[in-house]
Amino acid sequence: MQAITDSVFFTILVTLVSIGILVAVHEAGHFFVARWCKVKVLRFSVGFGKPIWRRLGKDGTEYVIASLPLGGYVRMLDSRNDDVSAAQLPYAFDQQGVYKRIAIVAAGPLINLLFAALLYGLVHLAGVSQLLPVLGEVKSQSVAAQQGMQPAQQIIAVDGVATQSWQQVHVQLLQRLGDSGLVAVQVQPLDGAVLQQQAATPVAQREVQQLVINGASRTYELPIENWLADNLDATPVQQLGWQVWRPQVPVRLDRILDGGAAQQAGLQVGDLITHINNEPMPDYVVFVKTVQNSPGGYIELRVERDGLVFEQGLRLHSKELDDGRLIGRIGVGVMNLYWPDSLLYTPELSLLEALLAGTEQVRDMIGLTLNTLRSMLFGKLSVEHLSGPISIAQVASSSAAMGWVSFVTFMAYLSVSLGVLNLLPVPMLDGGHLMYYLIEMVTGKPVPDRVQQVGLRIGMAVVLSIMFIAIFNDLARL
Repeated sequence: MQAITDSVFFTILVTLVSIGILVAVHEAGHFFVARWCKVKVLRFSVGFGKPIWRRLGKDGTEYVIASLPLGGYVRMLDSRNDDVSAAQLPYAFDQQGVYKRIAIVAAGPLINLLFAALLYGLVHLAGVSQLLPVLGEVKSQSVAAQQGMQPAQQIIAVDGVATQSWQQVHVQLLQRLGDSGLVAVQVQPLDGAVLQQQAATPVAQREVQQLVINGASRTYELPIENWLADNLDATPVQQLGWQVWRPQVPVRLDRILDGGAAQQAGLQVGDLITHINNEPMPDYVVFVKTVQNSPGGYIELRVERDGLVFEQGLRLHSKELDDGRLIGRIGVGVMNLYWPDSLLYTPELSLLEALLAGTEQVRDMIGLTLNTLRSMLFGKLSVEHLSGPISIAQVASSSAAMGWVSFVTFMAYLSVSLGVLNLLPVPMLDGGHLMYYLIEMVTGKPVPDRVQQVGLRIGMAVVLSIMFIAIFNDLARL
Protein backbone atom coordinates (compact mmCIF):
# COMPACT_ATOMS: atom_id res chain seq x y z
CA MET A 1 0.00 0.00 0.00
CA GLN A 2 2.85 2.38 0.89
CA ALA A 3 4.43 1.75 -2.52
CA ILE A 4 1.17 2.68 -4.25
CA THR A 5 0.65 5.94 -2.37
CA ASP A 6 4.28 6.94 -2.99
CA SER A 7 4.03 6.34 -6.74
CA VAL A 8 3.94 9.05 -9.39
CA PHE A 9 0.77 7.50 -10.82
CA PHE A 10 -1.03 7.89 -7.50
CA THR A 11 0.07 11.53 -7.24
CA ILE A 12 -1.12 12.31 -10.77
CA LEU A 13 -4.42 10.48 -10.28
CA VAL A 14 -5.24 12.21 -6.97
CA THR A 15 -4.29 15.62 -8.40
CA LEU A 16 -6.47 15.18 -11.48
CA VAL A 17 -9.40 13.98 -9.38
CA SER A 18 -9.02 16.92 -6.95
CA ILE A 19 -8.77 19.59 -9.63
CA GLY A 20 -11.44 17.95 -11.76
CA ILE A 21 -13.97 17.93 -8.91
CA LEU A 22 -13.32 21.56 -7.95
CA VAL A 23 -13.42 22.78 -11.56
CA ALA A 24 -16.66 20.87 -12.18
CA VAL A 25 -18.21 22.42 -9.05
CA HIS A 26 -17.06 25.91 -10.09
CA GLU A 27 -18.40 25.62 -13.62
CA ALA A 28 -21.63 24.03 -12.36
CA GLY A 29 -22.26 27.26 -10.46
CA HIS A 30 -22.06 29.27 -13.67
CA PHE A 31 -24.06 26.64 -15.57
CA PHE A 32 -27.07 26.27 -13.29
CA VAL A 33 -27.49 29.99 -12.62
CA ALA A 34 -27.20 30.66 -16.36
CA ARG A 35 -29.93 28.09 -17.01
CA TRP A 36 -32.03 29.64 -14.23
CA CYS A 37 -31.64 33.02 -15.96
CA LYS A 38 -32.82 31.48 -19.28
CA VAL A 39 -29.40 31.85 -20.93
CA LYS A 40 -28.54 29.21 -23.53
CA VAL A 41 -25.42 27.21 -22.61
CA LEU A 42 -23.54 25.86 -25.62
CA ARG A 43 -20.75 23.94 -23.87
CA PHE A 44 -19.87 22.79 -20.34
CA SER A 45 -16.20 21.80 -20.33
CA VAL A 46 -13.97 20.43 -17.60
CA GLY A 47 -10.48 21.13 -18.92
CA PHE A 48 -9.15 22.97 -21.96
CA GLY A 49 -7.91 21.84 -25.36
CA LYS A 50 -8.92 18.82 -27.39
CA PRO A 51 -11.97 16.94 -26.04
CA ILE A 52 -11.28 13.37 -24.92
CA TRP A 53 -14.97 12.75 -24.09
CA ARG A 54 -18.09 14.57 -25.17
CA ARG A 55 -21.85 14.14 -25.08
CA LEU A 56 -24.67 16.27 -26.45
CA GLY A 57 -27.43 16.62 -23.90
CA LYS A 58 -31.15 16.83 -24.58
CA ASP A 59 -30.95 20.47 -23.50
CA GLY A 60 -28.66 21.24 -26.46
CA THR A 61 -25.59 21.68 -24.26
CA GLU A 62 -22.39 19.88 -25.21
CA TYR A 63 -20.73 18.28 -22.17
CA VAL A 64 -16.96 17.86 -22.55
CA ILE A 65 -13.94 16.53 -20.67
CA ALA A 66 -10.85 18.01 -22.32
CA SER A 67 -7.20 17.00 -22.40
CA LEU A 68 -5.77 19.82 -20.25
CA PRO A 69 -7.46 19.44 -16.84
CA LEU A 70 -6.14 22.67 -15.25
CA GLY A 71 -9.40 24.60 -15.53
CA GLY A 72 -12.68 24.63 -17.39
CA TYR A 73 -15.35 26.89 -18.83
CA VAL A 74 -19.04 27.33 -19.59
CA ARG A 75 -19.60 28.76 -23.07
CA MET A 76 -22.88 30.64 -23.35
CA LEU A 77 -24.66 32.04 -26.37
CA ASP A 78 -23.30 35.58 -26.92
CA SER A 79 -24.17 37.92 -29.80
CA ARG A 80 -20.66 39.42 -29.63
CA ASN A 81 -19.13 36.09 -30.67
CA ASP A 82 -21.96 34.07 -32.27
CA ASP A 83 -24.38 34.53 -35.13
CA VAL A 84 -27.57 34.85 -33.13
CA SER A 85 -30.99 34.96 -34.75
CA ALA A 86 -33.64 37.37 -33.54
CA ALA A 87 -35.53 34.46 -31.98
CA GLN A 88 -32.46 33.38 -29.98
CA LEU A 89 -31.38 36.89 -28.94
CA PRO A 90 -33.28 36.86 -25.59
CA TYR A 91 -31.22 33.79 -24.60
CA ALA A 92 -27.82 35.39 -25.23
CA PHE A 93 -25.66 36.21 -22.22
CA ASP A 94 -24.76 39.73 -23.31
CA GLN A 95 -28.43 40.62 -23.72
CA GLN A 96 -29.24 39.96 -20.08
CA GLY A 97 -29.61 42.69 -17.49
CA VAL A 98 -26.56 43.55 -15.42
CA TYR A 99 -27.95 41.87 -12.30
CA LYS A 100 -28.40 38.55 -14.10
CA ARG A 101 -24.88 38.76 -15.54
CA ILE A 102 -23.51 39.45 -12.07
CA ALA A 103 -25.41 36.45 -10.69
CA ILE A 104 -24.11 34.13 -13.43
CA VAL A 105 -20.47 35.21 -13.09
CA ALA A 106 -20.45 35.29 -9.27
CA ALA A 107 -22.05 31.86 -9.00
CA GLY A 108 -18.82 30.00 -9.87
CA PRO A 109 -16.58 31.26 -7.05
CA LEU A 110 -19.48 31.44 -4.59
CA ILE A 111 -20.37 27.80 -5.16
CA ASN A 112 -16.72 26.93 -4.43
CA LEU A 113 -17.03 28.64 -1.06
CA LEU A 114 -20.32 26.87 -0.37
CA PHE A 115 -18.79 23.54 -1.41
CA ALA A 116 -15.88 24.15 0.99
CA ALA A 117 -18.33 24.85 3.83
CA LEU A 118 -20.08 21.54 3.08
CA LEU A 119 -16.76 19.64 3.09
CA TYR A 120 -15.65 21.23 6.36
CA GLY A 121 -19.11 20.53 7.76
CA LEU A 122 -18.77 16.86 6.78
CA VAL A 123 -15.52 16.62 8.74
CA HIS A 124 -17.14 18.28 11.77
CA LEU A 125 -20.17 15.99 11.50
CA ALA A 126 -17.94 12.91 11.44
CA GLY A 127 -16.77 13.81 14.95
CA VAL A 128 -13.06 13.41 14.23
CA SER A 129 -10.98 13.60 17.41
CA GLN A 130 -8.62 16.55 17.66
CA LEU A 131 -5.75 17.16 20.03
CA LEU A 132 -6.10 19.97 22.54
CA PRO A 133 -3.27 22.51 22.12
CA VAL A 134 -1.11 21.71 25.14
CA LEU A 135 2.56 22.69 25.13
CA GLY A 136 5.28 20.12 25.51
CA GLU A 137 8.91 21.15 25.59
CA VAL A 138 9.53 24.88 25.00
CA LYS A 139 12.71 25.31 22.97
CA SER A 140 15.42 27.15 24.88
CA GLN A 141 16.23 30.69 23.71
CA SER A 142 13.00 30.76 21.68
CA VAL A 143 10.51 33.64 21.77
CA ALA A 144 8.23 31.59 24.05
CA ALA A 145 11.05 30.61 26.42
CA GLN A 146 12.25 34.20 26.72
CA GLN A 147 8.77 35.20 27.85
CA GLY A 148 8.66 32.43 30.44
CA MET A 149 6.24 29.96 28.83
CA GLN A 150 6.36 26.48 30.36
CA PRO A 151 5.40 22.93 29.32
CA ALA A 152 1.95 21.55 30.20
CA GLN A 153 0.15 24.82 29.43
CA GLN A 154 -3.01 24.67 27.33
CA ILE A 155 -3.34 27.44 24.73
CA ILE A 156 -6.92 28.64 25.19
CA ALA A 157 -6.80 31.79 23.02
CA VAL A 158 -4.60 33.56 20.48
CA ASP A 159 -5.14 37.30 20.03
CA GLY A 160 -8.42 36.97 21.90
CA VAL A 161 -9.79 34.17 19.67
CA ALA A 162 -10.59 30.91 21.49
CA THR A 163 -8.61 27.85 20.34
CA GLN A 164 -9.65 24.24 20.95
CA SER A 165 -7.19 22.47 18.64
CA TRP A 166 -3.70 22.87 17.23
CA GLN A 167 -5.29 23.55 13.83
CA GLN A 168 -7.11 26.58 15.25
CA VAL A 169 -3.86 27.78 16.85
CA HIS A 170 -2.12 27.56 13.47
CA VAL A 171 -4.90 29.47 11.72
CA GLN A 172 -4.83 32.30 14.26
CA LEU A 173 -1.04 32.58 14.11
CA LEU A 174 -1.12 32.64 10.31
CA GLN A 175 -3.49 35.61 10.46
CA ARG A 176 -0.43 37.61 11.55
CA LEU A 177 1.72 36.75 8.51
CA GLY A 178 4.20 39.52 7.80
CA ASP A 179 3.22 41.52 10.91
CA SER A 180 5.42 43.03 13.60
CA GLY A 181 4.29 43.61 17.16
CA LEU A 182 2.93 41.36 19.91
CA VAL A 183 0.93 38.13 19.73
CA ALA A 184 -1.29 37.69 22.79
CA VAL A 185 -1.39 34.03 23.87
CA GLN A 186 -3.66 33.06 26.77
CA VAL A 187 -2.79 29.77 28.47
CA GLN A 188 -4.14 27.59 31.25
CA PRO A 189 -1.46 25.72 33.28
CA LEU A 190 -2.16 21.99 33.71
CA ASP A 191 -0.74 19.27 35.93
CA GLY A 192 1.83 17.59 33.65
CA ALA A 193 2.39 14.70 36.07
CA VAL A 194 -1.30 13.80 35.91
CA LEU A 195 -1.18 13.89 32.09
CA GLN A 196 1.76 11.50 32.11
CA GLN A 197 -0.05 9.21 34.54
CA GLN A 198 -3.18 9.24 32.37
CA ALA A 199 -1.11 8.35 29.29
CA ALA A 200 0.57 5.47 31.12
CA THR A 201 -2.79 3.95 32.16
CA PRO A 202 -3.72 1.10 29.78
CA VAL A 203 -6.73 1.98 27.65
CA ALA A 204 -8.74 -0.99 28.93
CA GLN A 205 -8.25 0.12 32.55
CA ARG A 206 -9.09 3.78 32.10
CA GLU A 207 -11.97 5.50 33.81
CA VAL A 208 -13.08 9.04 32.92
CA GLN A 209 -9.97 11.20 32.48
CA GLN A 210 -10.13 14.96 32.92
CA LEU A 211 -7.64 17.80 32.75
CA VAL A 212 -6.30 18.90 36.12
CA ILE A 213 -5.84 22.68 36.37
CA ASN A 214 -2.62 23.83 38.01
CA GLY A 215 -3.08 27.55 38.67
CA ALA A 216 -4.80 30.57 37.16
CA SER A 217 -4.78 31.32 33.45
CA ARG A 218 -2.44 34.03 32.21
CA THR A 219 -1.61 35.87 28.99
CA TYR A 220 1.83 36.08 27.40
CA GLU A 221 2.69 38.74 24.84
CA LEU A 222 5.14 37.26 22.34
CA PRO A 223 7.08 39.74 20.16
CA ILE A 224 7.17 39.11 16.41
CA GLU A 225 8.89 40.94 13.57
CA ASN A 226 8.03 40.41 9.90
CA TRP A 227 6.30 37.24 11.09
CA LEU A 228 7.25 34.28 8.85
CA ALA A 229 8.01 36.70 6.00
CA ASP A 230 11.04 34.78 4.77
CA ASN A 231 10.95 31.51 6.72
CA LEU A 232 9.50 28.87 4.43
CA ASP A 233 10.40 25.83 6.52
CA ALA A 234 9.23 26.48 10.09
CA THR A 235 5.57 26.26 11.03
CA PRO A 236 4.16 29.11 13.15
CA VAL A 237 4.25 26.86 16.22
CA GLN A 238 7.89 25.91 15.61
CA GLN A 239 8.82 29.53 14.99
CA LEU A 240 7.67 30.45 18.48
CA GLY A 241 9.59 27.55 20.01
CA TRP A 242 6.57 25.42 20.91
CA GLN A 243 6.30 21.66 20.71
CA VAL A 244 3.19 19.52 21.06
CA TRP A 245 2.89 17.84 24.46
CA ARG A 246 3.60 14.13 24.19
CA PRO A 247 3.79 11.55 26.98
CA GLN A 248 7.27 10.44 27.98
CA VAL A 249 7.50 6.86 26.75
CA PRO A 250 9.64 4.69 29.09
CA VAL A 251 12.13 2.35 27.44
CA ARG A 252 10.24 -0.84 28.33
CA LEU A 253 10.92 -3.42 25.66
CA ASP A 254 8.09 -5.21 23.88
CA ARG A 255 10.02 -6.37 20.82
CA ILE A 256 13.51 -7.87 20.37
CA LEU A 257 14.72 -8.11 16.78
CA ASP A 258 16.39 -11.35 15.65
CA GLY A 259 20.13 -10.97 15.29
CA GLY A 260 20.18 -7.51 16.86
CA ALA A 261 22.56 -6.23 19.50
CA ALA A 262 19.87 -6.50 22.19
CA GLN A 263 19.17 -10.18 21.45
CA GLN A 264 22.86 -11.03 21.44
CA ALA A 265 23.21 -9.36 24.86
CA GLY A 266 20.32 -11.40 26.31
CA LEU A 267 17.77 -8.58 26.76
CA GLN A 268 14.14 -9.72 27.09
CA VAL A 269 10.65 -8.43 26.42
CA GLY A 270 9.47 -6.50 29.50
CA ASP A 271 12.93 -5.18 30.43
CA LEU A 272 13.04 -1.50 31.43
CA ILE A 273 16.21 0.36 30.40
CA THR A 274 16.74 3.26 32.82
CA HIS A 275 20.35 4.34 32.08
CA ILE A 276 23.01 4.19 29.39
CA ASN A 277 26.58 4.72 30.61
CA ASN A 278 25.12 6.03 33.89
CA GLU A 279 23.11 8.69 32.00
CA PRO A 280 19.34 8.59 32.77
CA MET A 281 17.05 7.61 29.91
CA PRO A 282 13.83 9.49 30.84
CA ASP A 283 12.04 8.50 27.66
CA TYR A 284 12.34 6.73 24.34
CA VAL A 285 13.30 9.87 22.40
CA VAL A 286 16.45 10.41 24.51
CA PHE A 287 17.20 6.68 24.28
CA VAL A 288 17.02 6.65 20.46
CA LYS A 289 19.27 9.73 20.14
CA THR A 290 21.82 8.21 22.50
CA VAL A 291 21.92 4.91 20.63
CA GLN A 292 22.09 6.53 17.19
CA ASN A 293 24.99 8.74 18.26
CA SER A 294 27.15 5.70 19.11
CA PRO A 295 27.43 3.54 15.96
CA GLY A 296 29.48 0.42 16.71
CA GLY A 297 30.17 1.65 20.24
CA TYR A 298 30.20 -0.30 23.49
CA ILE A 299 27.58 0.85 26.02
CA GLU A 300 26.57 -0.14 29.56
CA LEU A 301 22.83 -0.48 30.21
CA ARG A 302 21.09 -0.38 33.56
CA VAL A 303 18.11 -2.70 33.33
CA GLU A 304 15.13 -3.43 35.58
CA ARG A 305 13.64 -6.94 35.27
CA ASP A 306 11.10 -8.49 37.65
CA GLY A 307 12.04 -6.13 40.48
CA LEU A 308 15.79 -6.65 40.02
CA VAL A 309 18.29 -4.07 38.74
CA PHE A 310 21.45 -5.14 36.90
CA GLU A 311 24.07 -3.81 34.48
CA GLN A 312 24.39 -5.23 30.98
CA GLY A 313 27.04 -4.27 28.45
CA LEU A 314 26.63 -4.63 24.69
CA ARG A 315 28.17 -3.46 21.43
CA LEU A 316 25.82 -1.58 19.13
CA HIS A 317 25.42 -2.42 15.47
CA SER A 318 25.74 0.25 12.77
CA LYS A 319 23.62 1.34 9.83
CA GLU A 320 24.67 3.62 6.98
CA LEU A 321 22.11 6.22 5.89
CA ASP A 322 21.58 7.46 2.33
CA ASP A 323 23.76 10.51 3.05
CA GLY A 324 26.67 8.32 4.18
CA ARG A 325 26.28 8.91 7.93
CA LEU A 326 26.49 5.99 10.36
CA ILE A 327 23.99 5.56 13.19
CA GLY A 328 23.88 3.06 16.02
CA ARG A 329 21.29 0.25 16.12
CA ILE A 330 20.24 -1.85 19.13
CA GLY A 331 17.32 -3.83 17.65
CA VAL A 332 14.43 -3.25 20.06
CA GLY A 333 10.92 -1.85 20.12
CA VAL A 334 9.18 -0.34 23.13
CA MET A 335 5.67 -0.44 24.57
CA ASN A 336 3.51 2.39 23.29
CA LEU A 337 1.66 4.91 25.39
CA TYR A 338 -1.60 6.36 24.13
CA TRP A 339 -2.84 9.93 24.30
CA PRO A 340 -4.67 10.75 27.53
CA ASP A 341 -8.41 10.84 26.91
CA SER A 342 -8.43 14.29 28.54
CA LEU A 343 -6.35 15.73 25.64
CA LEU A 344 -8.66 14.45 22.90
CA TYR A 345 -11.41 16.82 21.86
CA THR A 346 -14.19 15.16 19.88
CA PRO A 347 -16.95 17.52 18.77
CA GLU A 348 -20.43 16.01 18.76
CA LEU A 349 -22.43 18.32 16.51
CA SER A 350 -25.83 18.13 14.92
CA LEU A 351 -26.12 18.56 11.16
CA LEU A 352 -26.96 22.25 11.51
CA GLU A 353 -24.13 22.85 14.01
CA ALA A 354 -21.66 21.06 11.72
CA LEU A 355 -22.70 23.20 8.75
CA LEU A 356 -22.38 26.37 10.83
CA ALA A 357 -18.94 25.25 12.02
CA GLY A 358 -17.96 24.58 8.39
CA THR A 359 -19.17 28.05 7.39
CA GLU A 360 -17.13 29.65 10.18
CA GLN A 361 -14.07 27.71 9.04
CA VAL A 362 -14.56 28.99 5.47
CA ARG A 363 -14.80 32.52 6.86
CA ASP A 364 -11.50 32.05 8.69
CA MET A 365 -9.80 30.64 5.60
CA ILE A 366 -11.09 33.52 3.44
CA GLY A 367 -9.60 35.97 5.92
CA LEU A 368 -6.31 34.07 5.97
CA THR A 369 -6.13 33.94 2.15
CA LEU A 370 -6.88 37.66 1.74
CA ASN A 371 -4.41 38.56 4.49
CA THR A 372 -1.68 36.51 2.79
CA LEU A 373 -2.36 38.15 -0.58
CA ARG A 374 -2.37 41.61 0.99
CA SER A 375 0.93 40.93 2.76
CA MET A 376 2.52 39.81 -0.52
CA LEU A 377 1.13 42.83 -2.39
CA PHE A 378 2.61 45.29 0.12
CA GLY A 379 5.92 43.46 0.40
CA LYS A 380 5.43 42.22 3.96
CA LEU A 381 5.56 38.60 2.81
CA SER A 382 7.93 37.02 0.30
CA VAL A 383 6.45 35.76 -2.98
CA GLU A 384 8.44 32.59 -2.31
CA HIS A 385 5.40 31.50 -0.28
CA LEU A 386 3.43 31.10 -3.53
CA SER A 387 2.81 27.49 -4.49
CA GLY A 388 2.00 26.07 -7.90
CA PRO A 389 0.70 22.84 -9.43
CA ILE A 390 3.66 20.73 -8.29
CA SER A 391 3.15 21.65 -4.63
CA ILE A 392 -0.60 21.13 -5.00
CA ALA A 393 0.04 17.67 -6.44
CA GLN A 394 2.37 16.74 -3.58
CA VAL A 395 -0.04 17.93 -0.89
CA ALA A 396 -3.01 16.26 -2.61
CA SER A 397 -1.16 12.95 -2.78
CA SER A 398 0.07 13.04 0.83
CA SER A 399 -3.35 14.07 2.19
CA ALA A 400 -5.07 11.25 0.28
CA ALA A 401 -2.55 8.77 1.66
CA MET A 402 -3.28 9.98 5.21
CA GLY A 403 -6.99 9.19 4.93
CA TRP A 404 -10.29 10.67 3.86
CA VAL A 405 -10.40 13.36 6.56
CA SER A 406 -7.07 14.88 5.49
CA PHE A 407 -8.04 14.67 1.81
CA VAL A 408 -11.46 16.26 2.32
CA THR A 409 -9.91 19.02 4.44
CA PHE A 410 -7.35 19.70 1.71
CA MET A 411 -10.10 19.78 -0.92
CA ALA A 412 -12.03 22.30 1.18
CA TYR A 413 -8.96 24.53 1.53
CA LEU A 414 -8.29 24.34 -2.21
CA SER A 415 -11.94 25.16 -2.95
CA VAL A 416 -11.73 28.27 -0.72
CA SER A 417 -8.55 29.37 -2.51
CA LEU A 418 -10.17 28.86 -5.92
CA GLY A 419 -13.25 30.83 -4.88
CA VAL A 420 -11.33 33.74 -3.35
CA LEU A 421 -8.81 34.05 -6.17
CA ASN A 422 -11.55 34.06 -8.80
CA LEU A 423 -13.29 36.93 -7.01
CA LEU A 424 -10.22 39.18 -7.20
CA PRO A 425 -10.83 42.24 -9.45
CA VAL A 426 -8.36 41.06 -12.08
CA PRO A 427 -9.51 41.09 -15.73
CA MET A 428 -9.62 37.52 -17.09
CA LEU A 429 -10.92 36.24 -13.74
CA ASP A 430 -14.57 36.23 -12.65
CA GLY A 431 -13.79 39.13 -10.34
CA GLY A 432 -12.62 41.21 -13.30
CA HIS A 433 -15.98 40.73 -15.06
CA LEU A 434 -17.80 41.60 -11.85
CA MET A 435 -15.75 44.80 -11.62
CA TYR A 436 -16.89 45.79 -15.12
CA TYR A 437 -20.53 45.05 -14.27
CA LEU A 438 -20.33 47.13 -11.07
CA ILE A 439 -18.95 50.02 -13.12
CA GLU A 440 -21.86 49.55 -15.52
CA MET A 441 -24.31 49.70 -12.60
CA VAL A 442 -22.81 53.02 -11.48
CA THR A 443 -22.40 54.68 -14.90
CA GLY A 444 -25.47 53.19 -16.54
CA LYS A 445 -23.54 51.95 -19.58
CA PRO A 446 -21.22 49.02 -20.31
CA VAL A 447 -17.46 49.38 -20.15
CA PRO A 448 -16.24 49.87 -23.76
CA ASP A 449 -14.94 46.75 -25.48
CA ARG A 450 -11.54 48.35 -26.17
CA VAL A 451 -11.10 49.01 -22.46
CA GLN A 452 -12.05 45.42 -21.67
CA GLN A 453 -9.54 44.16 -24.24
CA VAL A 454 -6.73 46.19 -22.69
CA GLY A 455 -7.78 44.94 -19.26
CA LEU A 456 -7.78 41.36 -20.55
CA ARG A 457 -4.18 41.69 -21.72
CA ILE A 458 -3.14 43.17 -18.37
CA GLY A 459 -5.02 40.45 -16.49
CA MET A 460 -3.41 37.70 -18.58
CA ALA A 461 0.04 39.20 -17.92
CA VAL A 462 -0.64 39.32 -14.16
CA VAL A 463 -2.01 35.76 -13.98
CA LEU A 464 0.77 34.29 -16.14
CA SER A 465 3.42 36.11 -14.08
CA ILE A 466 1.99 34.73 -10.85
CA MET A 467 1.84 31.23 -12.35
CA PHE A 468 5.47 31.54 -13.50
CA ILE A 469 6.60 32.57 -9.99
CA ALA A 470 4.58 29.76 -8.38
CA ILE A 471 6.01 27.10 -10.72
CA PHE A 472 9.53 28.50 -10.22
CA ASN A 473 9.03 28.22 -6.44
CA ASP A 474 7.81 24.64 -6.86
CA LEU A 475 10.91 23.67 -8.83
CA ALA A 476 13.18 25.41 -6.34
CA ARG A 477 11.68 23.33 -3.49
CA LEU A 478 12.29 20.00 -5.24
